[in-house]
Amino acid sequence: MAWGVIAAAATFVTIPFAFLWGYLCDATQRYRFFILTSFAAVTLLLYVFSLTTDLLTLGLIYVLIAVFQVAHEPPKNVLIAETYSHAEWKRSFARYEGWTELGWVIGLLLGFILAASNAGNALMLLVSVLLSLISFIASAILVMDPALIFERGMVSIEKSISLLHRGAVLLSRTDTDVQTLKEFKQENALALCTGLVLFTLATSIFFTPMPVFFATTLALQTSTIFVIFLLNSASCFIGYFITQRRTDGSRGTTTVGRIALLRSVLALLPTIVVALPFAGAVALSTAVLAVMGFVFAFYSVEVLSLSMEVIPQGKAGLFTALAGAGAAIGCFIGPFIAQNMGFQYAFAVSAACFLLSFVAFKRFE
Repeated sequence: MAWGVIAAAATFVTIPFAFLWGYLCDATQRYRFFILTSFAAVTLLLYVFSLTTDLLTLGLIYVLIAVFQVAHEPPKNVLIAETYSHAEWKRSFARYEGWTELGWVIGLLLGFILAASNAGNALMLLVSVLLSLISFIASAILVMDPALIFERGMVSIEKSISLLHRGAVLLSRTDTDVQTLKEFKQENALALCTGLVLFTLATSIFFTPMPVFFATTLALQTSTIFVIFLLNSASCFIGYFITQRRTDGSRGTTTVGRIALLRSVLALLPTIVVALPFAGAVALSTAVLAVMGFVFAFYSVEVLSLSMEVIPQGKAGLFTALAGAGAAIGCFIGPFIAQNMGFQYAFAVSAACFLLSFVAFKRFE
């Protein structure tokens, strides 16, 4: 429960900072600077974290890590959007997120190896510090600001022209009626934002208490839990790999809606784990996390691309802030429900939130 409170507090604090980082990077157009600041600060704070034992100090440092960690998200999204053409956004986001997920896979694999060899938490943190330092050095060498900032502006103009064109075509019809006029509407940005918050909320409610569920309900060893989450990340990486090669023209809102509905069903499956034999329970839980990771790759790419289309310049941090709001609430609600009512209720609430996000995404279409 204490971890849930700390994680929720840290994520809540990052919400205004996500707006701030997004505004500053767009206002100054110095995206590389904020990415390097983020990685440098996180590296230093992780090292201090590894030397600290007091719970209150650990909590404060964790909050600071979260604040600076989120600083690289808005400029990263803008850099991708401005470096590639609109037609290449999905593939570019998939490529970036795939490499990021590969990092998660390697990190979990290292965690499994260290846990299996009975390495202490301090050593694990020092490995994290080293990896964070490497990311800072690599970014300092490889990341550059784009020479021109215009792609998002061009997309906004294209969408306005497309809206006017559709309106002219519809109004020229002799059989124009109410149903036809419904096609002539601007995108419901509020519905997209609501769906994003609910989806992230549901994800956080589901995943935050999951390690405790594995350790207490299924009595799994730490190394085994690492393997299950490793498979989750590996499945997500495979999803990003496939996303890069998709050539179909399906609407992004249709994809994220279907994924939200599928995740609603998947979130309910762990509620029957306790009724299964041990091997069946572990197999079902592993399969649920693997499928969730796989479909999340498609959701992540689609919603990132949609956010760059809908969110105006100067508010690049809105996407990160909304996702952070859902995650923060879920970090508290998930462990609270699990501790006071049981894990089954936490999974059921997660499923309900996924279903509500599906409804919101349908409203955006």
